[in-house]
Amino acid sequence: MADVQRGKLILGGHEFAVKDCDMTYISLFDNDEDIDEEREIITKTLSMDVWFEEGEFGDEEVSPEIIINEFATGKEDLEDIIGMEFEVKDVEEADEREDTMYVFEHEPLINYKWKIIGMEGELLHVKISGKAITDGYSDPEQTADFEGEFWLNVKE
Repeated sequence: MADVQRGKLILGGHEFAVKDCDMTYISLFDNDEDIDEEREIITKTLSMDVWFEEGEFGDEEVSPEIIINEFATGKEDLEDIIGMEFEVKDVEEADEREDTMYVFEHEPLINYKWKIIGMEGELLHVKISGKAITDGYSDPEQTADFEGEFWLNVKE
């Protein structure tokens, strides 16, 4: 039996539980740049998609989602990425990478740090923190700090 994905996101003081479903996972796959160059060593690329259970955000009920797109690790194996940290420093970089948080719409993250903590059973333990645009249609746009700690399945 597989371990249950779990954890929580705190977004602007509101808490959301990780949704244990097929759409929530860490993806670990071969780095396309290594394959195209036919290197002797193929390194791994990492991405994350986390869905959350419905909860209150202000006066609304929402089901947030975080999408973190590909980061080349330079490492060959899952065990070698433990302890690695990735950072996006500004909204321009997040927008270019298409890293988003969905609250009311998909909006680029403003900045974040994402760290691989370890493995617990079949689940990868990660932490993330940063700032997100929560409502890009409001004037001025609304933002919120966020932090999360998750234990997620790895799809290879």
